[in-house]
Amino acid sequence: MSYEKEQMERNFKGESSADRLDIPLLKYMWDASPLAFLTSDESYHEFFKKISVLQSFSDNEVRLFTKFLHRREFTANEVIFKQGDSGYGFYFIFSGAVNIFSSQYMLEGEDLGDLVIRLEKRQYFGEMGLLEEFNRRSASVVAAENTVLLGIFKPDLERMLEMYPVLGAKFLRETALIMANRMGQLTREIVAMKKKIKELEQRV
Repeated sequence: MSYEKEQMERNFKGESSADRLDIPLLKYMWDASPLAFLTSDESYHEFFKKISVLQSFSDNEVRLFTKFLHRREFTANEVIFKQGDSGYGFYFIFSGAVNIFSSQYMLEGEDLGDLVIRLEKRQYFGEMGLLEEFNRRSASVVAAENTVLLGIFKPDLERMLEMYPVLGAKFLRETALIMANRMGQLTREIVAMKKKIKELEQRV
């Protein structure tokens, strides 16, 4: 069973999640301070301030946002979600990398399908799972190596909107912009492809 499906079933049964990211306030304040550079590991605060979709967030908004996240470590080749699964979460890559395949992921050395793209640290994926009501995953996502993901799921977003409506609305706006940018990029690629096809047809 994929990680995302496991999370959905846990929520359906009303079970609490053990992987929730819970940063004590004092530790977060230290991580956000100018002296935080003395530690070798990148803090969550530093990580999120470098994520383009969250760069408009204040320090306090970033702190509140982390309260709704889940942290999960994946081993190489572990499935995050499969093509055709119900979309449920949006993920940030804290460390490691993931591969996105255009067909169902298969184990035991079987065909993995076509590799679409590899995403690495500070990149993100899965936003459609948060915004679209009956979303079905259009690709399979698998850990390319040992990877740490920070995820937010539909119930977390609903809680955020209830507890901090301004923060929730701001996050929704940024997430919608991600989708709009990706749709714009896809449209440009389709136009360029059609142009190439037309040029090839004229040569024949």
